[in-house]
Amino acid sequence: MTDPPRVRVLYEPAARPSADLAGATAVVIDAIRASTTIVAALAAGCRECLPFRTDAEVKAEAKRRPAGSVVTAGERLGLRIEGLNLNNSPSVMTPERVGGRTLLLTTTNGTQAVCDAMKAETVLVAAMPNRRAVARRVAALGRRVVFLSAGTVGTVSCEDTLVAGAVIEALLEAPGGKAFHLEDSARVALAAWRGGKDRLSEIFHQTRGGAYIANLGLDDDLAVCIQVDTMDVVPTVRGDPPVIYLHLPESVL
Repeated sequence: MTDPPRVRVLYEPAARPSADLAGATAVVIDAIRASTTIVAALAAGCRECLPFRTDAEVKAEAKRRPAGSVVTAGERLGLRIEGLNLNNSPSVMTPERVGGRTLLLTTTNGTQAVCDAMKAETVLVAAMPNRRAVARRVAALGRRVVFLSAGTVGTVSCEDTLVAGAVIEALLEAPGGKAFHLEDSARVALAAWRGGKDRLSEIFHQTRGGAYIANLGLDDDLAVCIQVDTMDVVPTVRGDPPVIYLHLPESVL
C-alpha cells in the first residue's frame, strides 16, 4: 500500500532554497500581484510569459525578439520599472495589450519564487481567480504538492496563505482530492482561508502588501486579486530558462 500524496505549504521565502521539490508538484503563489498578473495575462490570450529575476534580463530579451511580439512588465516595490511597458498589474492585462504576445515579467517577489520552484517535477502558478482550475490539475497529477509562497520582501504573506488555503479546499473537493494528506502547514492555510473567505477585500487591504498597493492608488489590481474562481486557466512552467504557458491536455503536448 502506497502512502497518500502529502500537501505542504512553505510560508517564508527563506525556506525555498532547501525545499525538497524533487518529484513534487510545486504551486507558486504571489497573490498581490505577480501570480494574479500571470493568470490574468494568459486568460487574456497572452501567448506565454517569461519570468525574470532582473529588469536587465527583461530588457535584453526584449531586444532579441521581433518588434511588436513582446510586452515588458515589472515592478520594484510596487512601482513600474522605467523602460518597461507595464506595471505588474493584473488589471491591465487585457487582450488588446497582451493578446497573442509574449509577456516578459520581473517582480520583487513573484518571479523570484517561480525561478526557485524549477527543481519540482511540475510547476503551476495559482491565484484566487484560478484556484479551482489549479486544484483540479493538482488532483489529476496525484503527486506530492508543495505550495511556495512568494512572501512580501522576505516575510510571510497573509494573502499568499489565503490563496494556498483556497486551493487546498478546492483540492479536497476535486475528484481524487480526498486521497491527499494535509500536513500541519496545509491545515493552517486551510483554516485561515475558511476563516477569512467572507471578507477577502477587507483582509487584502489590511495586509502589508495590500495596504502598500492601495496606498499607491492601485485598487483596481486588488479588485482582481480577490476574485475567486473567475479564470479557468492553469499556468504551467517549463524549461531553463522557465517559460509559463497554458496547460494543455497531455494528448496535445
